[in-house]
Amino acid sequence: MKVLLPIGYFPPISYFAYMIRNEVILETKEHFVKQSLRNRCSILGANGPLNLLIPRAKSNERLTIERAQIHHETDWKTLHWRSLEAAYRNSPYFEYYEDDVQAFFKRDYTHHFQLNLASIQLVCNLLDIEFKPEFTSAYQTNFDGLDLRNTWNKQEYAEKNPANSYPRYIQVFSDRREFVQDLSILDILFCLGPRTVDYLNELEFTK
Repeated sequence: MKVLLPIGYFPPISYFAYMIRNEVILETKEHFVKQSLRNRCSILGANGPLNLLIPRAKSNERLTIERAQIHHETDWKTLHWRSLEAAYRNSPYFEYYEDDVQAFFKRDYTHHFQLNLASIQLVCNLLDIEFKPEFTSAYQTNFDGLDLRNTWNKQEYAEKNPANSYPRYIQVFSDRREFVQDLSILDILFCLGPRTVDYLNELEFTK
């Protein structure tokens, strides 16, 4: 099936589950959506879920996602990497993937779309997932397939989760916190490593 996906920054587990089991088309012409996966991801820290936010450069016009630029006056890359280190240093597979993920944060990106696409491609490379998406050339009001562009937006996601349930796996702070579902793909990557793909294929969708 063809699925139309928004571009995300180390997107949620459910996003990858849809992505690896369908023919993917990535939206390039939508307007930038605030408070969404387009410039943030959620990891699990010692105090609970933690949002890692990429600052967006201000603009006097309403930009499409492919034109939205990253604001570089704050050292967000160092902050994100240190947060990942603090959260996952003791996870089973952190050291295995550490060099590749750290290298990602040493590269320079000017646009959100470029950065997000690189984050997805990195995970696919680490998990040996073939990723050859198509890209929209114009905004499609009606899509002939499964339109998931708004699925992970704040309100829509709160109303309906894209998966029926999430099998529990051992998270870094399982000894002191309840299981947190559908975090960034990085959470399950560091916790399950190569078994991540099996987990993604087990999820049952609500759409």
